[in-house]
Amino acid sequence: MSSPFSLPPSPVPRFLPLFLVALGARLGTVALGALLATTPPHIEPPFDPDVAAVNARLTSAVTRPIEPWYRWDGRWVANVALNGYGGASDRGGRLGVAFMPAAPFALALGDAVGLNPYWFALTVVNLAGAAGASVFARVAARQLNDAAAGWGALALLLTFPTAFFFSAPYNESFGLLFTALALSAWQVNRPAAAGLSAACGSLARLTGPALGVAALVDWLGTRERAKLPRALALALGSFGGLALFCGYLWWAVGDPLAGLKSQAAWGRPELSWKNLLLAVRSIYDPVVPHWGEAAVVFAAALLGVRAWAKRGAFWGVIVLVPVAQMFLSGTFLSAHRVILAALPAFIELADLLRTNPARRFAVAVAFGAIQFVLLNRYLHWQFAG
Repeated sequence: MSSPFSLPPSPVPRFLPLFLVALGARLGTVALGALLATTPPHIEPPFDPDVAAVNARLTSAVTRPIEPWYRWDGRWVANVALNGYGGASDRGGRLGVAFMPAAPFALALGDAVGLNPYWFALTVVNLAGAAGASVFARVAARQLNDAAAGWGALALLLTFPTAFFFSAPYNESFGLLFTALALSAWQVNRPAAAGLSAACGSLARLTGPALGVAALVDWLGTRERAKLPRALALALGSFGGLALFCGYLWWAVGDPLAGLKSQAAWGRPELSWKNLLLAVRSIYDPVVPHWGEAAVVFAAALLGVRAWAKRGAFWGVIVLVPVAQMFLSGTFLSAHRVILAALPAFIELADLLRTNPARRFAVAVAFGAIQFVLLNRYLHWQFAG
């Protein structure tokens, strides 16, 4: 018989067990990547004198074991850290402005304190990814009032097909960490912490302002004065972080919108209503079809609508803004990576699957199998997101 003075068990699992599991996933992914990179095909990108210095540092004896993780955008992150936004370029031009500053800052910080910047940044992004996933699991458990559902949401996030980017020197880990911290602060009504986390999130991903949009839409729906400070803090933080980066680009390269304009190099057209049609057309692109990414976007849209209906506008809009961004960009290129920012979608998926553990396990296994394929592609210079 329980004591009449005993407290009910908390629905929120402790951080440390979550962190250890998430960190194990991150370290396991790094180790698996290092192993897969040794298998054929062995593809070398064409020589480019503009990135020769970056390549030379990455292929030195010290960093060679982790060089495969610095592929695709990872090379650009290293390029920006070494040459700054004004100097980062390759044969396509000065496109370093397309990359948000969180990950380049991690490399630059490692270099500034006298450590190997590539090992330092890879360590930091994996720690950030593990911490972010752990905070997110607690957010999910608190939202669903169910500790097991929090663990389920963690499993779905860690096995998601593009979750290996949380182990790569990209901005995804920082986006995950700061978005999760902002959501956690929102749940317990801590405006200052929510705003600061949102600002940092907007320095990691262009999807960061989704938090501010969600906060304002949510408050406009209720007009509760007591909730206004929280909504304003989140909006000011998320928009302020993006404004800070644009201001820096203005100082560094003379154009605050240089990052957005550079997206044309990746086949994204200028902003237009026609982009909605172009995005749909990209599903059937004869060169690189994006049907897989499109499936992820449409599934996320449905989960976003469900989140809005069941948990309020705030949670739904956070999912729907990245979905809208993909349509407005005119292509579903990398959509399955961008959707990693739509964290409430994973909460909804965990909620849908929590009464059927076998089905949840099957979904996680399917996710993991696709992730293995995409990870192998990434490490062999084949596009994976």
